[in-house]
Amino acid sequence: MSDQLADLSLSYEELRSLVIEWLSTADGGQLNDLRTSIAALIVERDHAAHPSAHRHGGYGMQPISFGGYSPVLTGRDYGRVQSIIWDLIIEGVVRPGLADGTNNNLPFFHVTERGKHWINEGPQSPYDPDGYLKRLQSKVAGLDPIVVIYLNESLHTFRIGCLLSSTIALGCASEKALLLLIAAYAAALPESMREKFAKNTEGRMIKRQFDEFRKMLDGHLKGRLPADLADGLDITLNAVFEMIRSQRNDAGHPTGKVVDREQVYAGLVVFPTYLKKVYDLIDWLGTAHL
Repeated sequence: MSDQLADLSLSYEELRSLVIEWLSTADGGQLNDLRTSIAALIVERDHAAHPSAHRHGGYGMQPISFGGYSPVLTGRDYGRVQSIIWDLIIEGVVRPGLADGTNNNLPFFHVTERGKHWINEGPQSPYDPDGYLKRLQSKVAGLDPIVVIYLNESLHTFRIGCLLSSTIALGCASEKALLLLIAAYAAALPESMREKFAKNTEGRMIKRQFDEFRKMLDGHLKGRLPADLADGLDITLNAVFEMIRSQRNDAGHPTGKVVDREQVYAGLVVFPTYLKKVYDLIDWLGTAHL
């Protein structure tokens, strides 16, 4: 037996995150499986009450056991889930047919090998923009809204295969984060050093500004940073910044150079670690006595 849920108020991204979560433990199935499987996950995650939780009995509504009743999506929400599956097919995460090759058509579908790799990364997967951003915001407090705007744009354009746009947007998010870090460093400097640093950075290209800041990391800040901030700083900050900046330059000029999907994917995967290091440095500079 089954009970139909009410129409859900979940956004596309929230519903997509649930579909991806289900796919992480299911290799595939038939489209009709989604009616109950996604509904059950929605109830389990408390996005909706089980429709069998209360039924009329005696006087008023009485709680009863779920006893054999399975929650089911409404036609509207089942249609939305099917649209998400189609999006995932376009993105190469899901393919029509069975994985063993015995059937190549819908309503059967399966998760591709590439899809399994991406999905199993969990909430940090660029293929789950909503989960990616929620996880990042839980790790990095007070994210600048401009960083979020560009990062969100990068995630969504990556998902639909607009790799040039995704690369440029990620570069903008990275640049804004670096500008915030450089401003925090300038504000922490004593007046005698601040004027010279400002002269070398203000109004300059981001590469020049970053190079000036890196000089200070290797000189003025060397030995002052706490061990946890200094650990891996060269790779996490310098290498990732240069990688993202270089890719953005390649994408932002009409050279005809093809952007590699795996490179864009790699940039989005390492960006949370990079951003966390940037914000940890900003927080430390806010209390440091330089």
